[in-house]
Amino acid sequence: MSEFELLKTKLQEISSFSQEELHEIYSHFEIQSFKKNEFLLNSDEVCHYLYFVTKGVLRTFHLNANASEFTRLIVSEGEFCTILISFQEKVASPAFIQALEHGSLLRISNENFQKLISENSKFEKVYLQILERFQNFQIKRIEFLTSYSPQEKVDIFLKEQSELSQRLTDKVIATYLQITPETFSRCKKKSNS
Repeated sequence: MSEFELLKTKLQEISSFSQEELHEIYSHFEIQSFKKNEFLLNSDEVCHYLYFVTKGVLRTFHLNANASEFTRLIVSEGEFCTILISFQEKVASPAFIQALEHGSLLRISNENFQKLISENSKFEKVYLQILERFQNFQIKRIEFLTSYSPQEKVDIFLKEQSELSQRLTDKVIATYLQITPETFSRCKKKSNS
């Protein structure tokens, strides 16, 4: 499936776009490849793009005062990724975007994104859905991180994200679950036994 076929599938889930509208949307996106561990965005830079992952895995993370990593979001094929506050408000990003595998994506600049929204009300629905999904994800994530023990978090993650967990390092998963790598390793052993 080409990069644009995957994007078409995603867009058609949200609204019914004509071929002409789809080609107009595609014309605003650029294809970008990335290497494993490459940074697409560093903290303190402005995030000028909304990314759509076509192959590979990206994560967003920040560092605390002790330089410990906290993974906020992990996205794979068929999902959008950006640092929303930086993208929307054109301010310095509080987080990084890093590739966890070799892969490719489609990216659209803020300027082209705004242009599409103003020209096509259906694309505005795409934006609203991105915002709603992001907000719902954040609410569920806070509940998840504050409601479960480390063992429960590991069990749930390994069950619900079994395919993705095979593609990530234990360290990245631990930073996503906000537990130490040692705790993750111990809980993973219990989970697998």
